[in-house]
Amino acid sequence: MDKRRVAIVGCGTVAGDIDDDAKKRHIYGHAKAISMVKQFELTACCDRDENRLRTFTGRWKVPVQYLDLQEMLHKEQIDILVIATPTKTHYENVLLALSSDVKVIFCEKPITFDLLQSIELVKKAEESGKLLIVNYARRWDEFYAECKSLLESGELGRIETIVAYTDTALYMNSSHMLDMLIYFGGDVFSCVGHIDRINNIRVVHGEKDFGGIALIKHKNGIISFVKATGESQKNHFFELDIQCTKGRLRILDDDMRYEVYKFRESPQHKGLDELAIDYTRANDSKSERVVNAYLDILNCIENRKEPKFPAKEALKSLELVNLIYKSDSTGNLPIYSLLREIL
Repeated sequence: MDKRRVAIVGCGTVAGDIDDDAKKRHIYGHAKAISMVKQFELTACCDRDENRLRTFTGRWKVPVQYLDLQEMLHKEQIDILVIATPTKTHYENVLLALSSDVKVIFCEKPITFDLLQSIELVKKAEESGKLLIVNYARRWDEFYAECKSLLESGELGRIETIVAYTDTALYMNSSHMLDMLIYFGGDVFSCVGHIDRINNIRVVHGEKDFGGIALIKHKNGIISFVKATGESQKNHFFELDIQCTKGRLRILDDDMRYEVYKFRESPQHKGLDELAIDYTRANDSKSERVVNAYLDILNCIENRKEPKFPAKEALKSLELVNLIYKSDSTGNLPIYSLLREIL
């Protein structure tokens, strides 16, 4: 069977080197994930840095290498283009891919820093019949899907509030948590935001990326609070505390486990019930979320299925970052989502 041809532009950390960290519990890099899908073959790669390109090509046995993306798109037959370049280059690179014969564009998050540019790219992808997907990897994580199914089962009642703690840098690290708040809490109605100007600012590829704090009202009435700040960039947080009418779900240690609480007869107050831990579930799944993302792409190509997480959904967390910034600039007034009207 002919394999699907995959090419990568941007041969840096997220393309491959990120998986050199032996402590990581998941596969994060594209090259390794691609190698685990037998229907895929990494046939070409591109990077403006010749040394980085040569190193990547040699390590991952990529047969063809390019210094220019437009040349690669013109000369190579590519089914899936992975865009793993810095965010400030995404707009240009996605546009080039949309004007080529590429079927699927798998772009690192966020799509761009600019919401209107990102909306433009999503619309152009739809108009051209191409599939644009953004790598918010937890959307393909079976552990988080299990948590969502638990919440949707009604076992814990209706979600009332969500409290989240995550790393600093709203566009980069924190955007994964903002996406999870939308995943569990639903579309955003309004946001009161505060930009963190006390702690050190994270700088990624020369771009400043502030942390922040936000109070979010979802369209379904759920209220979320997120703290996306940290004194040190070494301090890692990724925890969700979801309070429901009949219980509580705590997702801890960046998906290592979750705890389920339910109301039980209080041991200290007559006639009252209190939340008590019902059970703990450790994440012992062997499933790999980035590999799952590629399997989802394969299913879209071969069976003409819709992706589990289309790029239009990825616009929502990007808009939420914008709402946090806008609220901060207006003295922390609530700012309302306009994404549906814009789209």
